[in-house]
This record gives sequence, C-alpha cells and structure tokens, in this order.
Amino acid sequence: MACSVAAPVHVRDLVRLAEVDHGRRIAEASAKVAVAGDRRFCWAGAGVYGLYRHGPMPGPRTLGDAGRLVLAASDRPLTAAALDYCLKGFSYRYNVVSLRNALRQSSRIESRSDGQWWTPRGLAAEQLLLTEVPAVPRRRDADWVRLRNRLATRIAAALADRDERLRALVGSRPCGLDWGEQLAFLP
Repeated sequence: MACSVAAPVHVRDLVRLAEVDHGRRIAEASAKVAVAGDRRFCWAGAGVYGLYRHGPMPGPRTLGDAGRLVLAASDRPLTAAALDYCLKGFSYRYNVVSLRNALRQSSRIESRSDGQWWTPRGLAAEQLLLTEVPAVPRRRDADWVRLRNRLATRIAAALADRDERLRALVGSRPCGLDWGEQLAFLP
C-alpha cells in the first residue's frame, strides 16, 4: 500500500487503502502498531509514515530524533528555522513549535548562544546515535556512511535553496516588507 502513494500518509489513509485496494478491514490502532514497529516504514510525523523514497529518513520515531539525525549529517550547526526547512523538505509533518520543544527536550542536542543547534561529532557520538536511532542495521558502518553522506547532500541542497529564497525575498523587498504599501490595519 505504501508503494502506491507518492508521499508519506497518515495511518488512517493506509487503512483506507487496504480496504479499497485489497478489500481488507483493519483497525486504525492495529495498523498504527504494525507500521510503527516495522522499520521499513519511516516515521514522518504524528501517525504519518512513508518509505525512504518518499523523503523521510530511516530510523527516527520522534521529531527530536529526526532533528538529531539531520544535525549529525549536517556540516554545521543549524538554526531551528533552517532545521525546520530541511525536515519539511524531507516530507515531515509537524508544527514548528513542536520542533523547538523537541530540540530543547533532547539530552543529545545542544543549543549554542548564537541560536543554533548542534549535536556532538565523532565516532563515539555516531555509534551512540545509531544505538539510539537505528537508521541502519547494527554493524553496517558502510551503510551508515552512505546514508550520512546522502543526507549531507540533501541537507546542503535544502539549505542552498533556503538561502536563495531568502536572498530573493530580501532583494525584492527590504527586510521582506514593502514599506511603500498601505497596510490594511493602519488608519
């Protein structure tokens, strides 16, 4: 069923697809338990799952863990806004306030004084990450390196797109606003 859709979908939609495509009635709670426990499905938000080819990363089952994986693969610390842009580009569905809360609550993600977030680097930190967020099967270091490099490329492309969009916005209007326009809420 997940193969027949182009993006991550909510479990209730998988249940509908099972009934329409296969004539099977499945309770939503049963489907959620089955999908959540099956590592072939990538978590993409509350009750939302897809396949890796749909955009979400393999492994994370919480927003904090998804953010941690992006930060581990990124070549630099990221602001919450930049991290949000990357995750939304990877088909995650959530409220940005939930992301900020997840970042603050994680014991593995640290806030810097400049408003950026980061996670420790190095072999020991990566081994701990893979133990807690199984993005690849155990003892598959080469697979992790390939996944991390693929994520780093996707992150760099997302950040370049974000920077270009922000430059275009600022270039067309100082500070993103048209100071000459009459605002509706002003007398």
